[in-house]
Amino acid sequence: MRVIPAAIVFLYLLCCILAAGCIHPDDGNGTTMPGTAPGTTLRTLVGITHPGPGERTYTFSLLLDRKILNPGEPASVNLTIANLVNRPLIIRPFPPGVRVTNRCGFVVKTVPYGSGDASIPPGETLVYPLTLDLNDNQNTPLMPGRYRVELFWEEELPPFDYPSVPPPPLPTRTGDIIIPDWDLGALVIRYPEGALEGIIDLNRTVTVANLPVTLERLECSEENAIATFLYPIPSGTFPPGIPSASIPPPPPNTGQGQLSIDGGIECPFPTMPVTQVGGFWRVKGVLPPISRNARDLTIVVPEIAGQEGPWVFLVRVG
Repeated sequence: MRVIPAAIVFLYLLCCILAAGCIHPDDGNGTTMPGTAPGTTLRTLVGITHPGPGERTYTFSLLLDRKILNPGEPASVNLTIANLVNRPLIIRPFPPGVRVTNRCGFVVKTVPYGSGDASIPPGETLVYPLTLDLNDNQNTPLMPGRYRVELFWEEELPPFDYPSVPPPPLPTRTGDIIIPDWDLGALVIRYPEGALEGIIDLNRTVTVANLPVTLERLECSEENAIATFLYPIPSGTFPPGIPSASIPPPPPNTGQGQLSIDGGIECPFPTMPVTQVGGFWRVKGVLPPISRNARDLTIVVPEIAGQEGPWVFLVRVG
């Protein structure tokens, strides 16, 4: 019978402690520190309260100043972040790192992110030009061609060892501002001899497993080369009585193509969404610019319309 009074006393003391603010139940507004795997570093906010739900904290733009450069010219990335709230915002780490990949997708240059931070006062805008020399990781000038540039603020977050209870929120990656890896798009280093320019009509047809695919043409410029492919719309695609204009094109399921120049390494190229042209589907592939000194292209389409190939096109350009 003495157990009941003891339990009452315990509950009374617990209520007093809660009322005094010594223990805060998790109401979703407090700071929760997620557990991490051994040997990892916890990323946390920097000094101020995290923005509330739906609060518009900042705007940002990250742009290459030029997309096409001569060999030896540096590239410049213009980073602009505007603080929209009435308190400072912290970016950490700063400045961001840079990764450059070649047309085959291999990383050829990496600039690590900085070890400092940047504070943006209320209502102000950070404008930061980031200059990038176009040498690879061995300090050798990058060859002419097409590259992609990406900014990053941190390496991949380490895995978290979550308990069986619902997981806590992930810590921010960049102080108060969360900015993901940012693909700035393509950057082209010009060929000294120039790139092929103009339209090359080809109309080459290759049939694999009863599906004829036509390489219609190449549209060449110093920025890229667009390859246009046509293949017939299978019979039965459009039900009787339904006009073809009311049927949306099928998804772009051609997958990546493959390109090699003068017997060199095969590298992938992306394809654009499918469009309808009369009784055909048209799909375009985005190739890198092609040197005026190039002689032979091998263009491969491994898959199209959900059907496996490959369709191989040998094109003489020089």
